[in-house]
Amino acid sequence: MISTTQLRRQIQNDPVSINRMLRVLPEFIRQEEETPQVATPRVLRNLRAQLRMVEQLALQQQEGA
Repeated sequence: MISTTQLRRQIQNDPVSINRMLRVLPEFIRQEEETPQVATPRVLRNLRAQLRMVEQLALQQQEGA
């Protein structure tokens, strides 16, 4: 799994990628909650952190527009 910092660097100036991540991350979280595995708490924590970061980028993008 990619770190939140690396993801931020990759999508920071790409509105299409930000919008895509806003769509897919909630689905990834839902799938992980429905099919729990050994690493689920850590995976969920990382996915939620990524979602928060992408939401912040989206807000910054809207403010800058």
